[in-house]
Amino acid sequence: MGALCKNLIIFMFVNSINAEITNDRYYPRYHLAPPQGWMNDPNGFSVFQQEYHVFYQYNPDSALEAGTAHWGHAKSRDLLNWQHLPIAMYPNETYDSSGVFSGSALIEDDTMYLYYTAHTNHPGETPNHEEHQALAISTDGVNVVKYQNNPLIEGADRQPDFRDPKVWKHGDTYYMVLGNQFTKNDTRLGRVLLYSSKDKYNWSEVAIIGESDGSLGYMWECPDFFQLDGHFILLMSPQGIPAEGDKYKNLHQTGYIVGDFDYRTLTFKPTTSFQELDHGHDVYATQTILDNKGRRLVLAWFDMWETNYPEQLDGFTGQITIPRILTLSKDFRLVQRPVPEIRAARTNIVYTGQASGGTVATLENKAGEINIRASALYDLEFFIEGINASVQIYYNASSGQISLDRGGDDGLRRTEWQPANVLILNIYVDASSIEVFCGAGEVTLSSRYFPDGPVSVRLGDSSEASQFRVINMRSTVPIN
Repeated sequence: MGALCKNLIIFMFVNSINAEITNDRYYPRYHLAPPQGWMNDPNGFSVFQQEYHVFYQYNPDSALEAGTAHWGHAKSRDLLNWQHLPIAMYPNETYDSSGVFSGSALIEDDTMYLYYTAHTNHPGETPNHEEHQALAISTDGVNVVKYQNNPLIEGADRQPDFRDPKVWKHGDTYYMVLGNQFTKNDTRLGRVLLYSSKDKYNWSEVAIIGESDGSLGYMWECPDFFQLDGHFILLMSPQGIPAEGDKYKNLHQTGYIVGDFDYRTLTFKPTTSFQELDHGHDVYATQTILDNKGRRLVLAWFDMWETNYPEQLDGFTGQITIPRILTLSKDFRLVQRPVPEIRAARTNIVYTGQASGGTVATLENKAGEINIRASALYDLEFFIEGINASVQIYYNASSGQISLDRGGDDGLRRTEWQPANVLILNIYVDASSIEVFCGAGEVTLSSRYFPDGPVSVRLGDSSEASQFRVINMRSTVPIN
């Protein structure tokens, strides 16, 4: 009887933390997160009727696993203050019964066309799953109806890993890129396929945009393809790239290839090799849009597979990065900077002015923005500290490297960065995340961390800053 009661209590506890958020200690103040349950890939990022919409992979029933994917939904007028909306899509059709997987939005004629991957599992069979491309439509930005003639693309010769449609229009033609896995010489390799359509419903494969030669993994997820500053960017999340020194240390990566694309020949000619988009622990499954202000914006899932972060025990998992504006540098690297709308979350200034080693400032509500200017000729060390967690950000002037170390197993992430004269760091701290923007945004490091109690920021004992500014940030995302 005692064992039975104990198991019943454990069952009730696990189900209670999955039903709702039970503790806001790690819930973000100004990053979009689910109202409860599990969040991963952002989907359908778009501007509809003057509002930004973000859908996302969602398990409303548990924070402990991705489960069977739904599409969660939120909207905002300013990319900062978010409103949770009803679940947009359920896995309730035969062709998507195992999950409504990732996809994108096309806005046309005041209608939202949502392209997504319909996933079905076949236990005990080979292959054990299949994926097709499907469509759902909304005319009010809230209620979504699946197209009656789904699926749109069967992809019989591209099975079983064939997913994540990103759709756009050029001229009088619609285009779609899809992630795919293929086998060559008994080796699984990733690639991106290109499809085209004249009517949004009937699609044909027309090209292969790019594929792995064996060094870029076995599956390219969440592809995106867009023009930026006169060149084309192939942005994707490859799975299975082995670590190489300080590079590719996450379970899966997100990065890009810069090149040129000809719509007449449908040929993409790379100019660069694959480059990592972010050098922290937790950026995956990006999605971009060109918004009404002409900005190329990018979002990413701010988490990583197989991490089992402690937020799960509070009834939620996952969040989305700060929306970032993308530009392309002269040396063909993506530059990322936070949208200026984020400044509206600022409240009072905790500290501003010159600062010597050991200067400390405590954040209210574990959320703040930190701006640092210092000489690039000297090392700089900076800490973000809670009761149980400390993150070190360290610039090494002699080696020209910037690092983020959150401690524990596999805590260090490091990459090259050589500012010309002045070292500039803009750091965004939230209840369970840190985003570091170096210089003009030519290098970023984004990682999750989980501090208990108050959070303080501190300059290292041997560091000096000509400008050290710490600003509190208010909450902009509702819980439930």
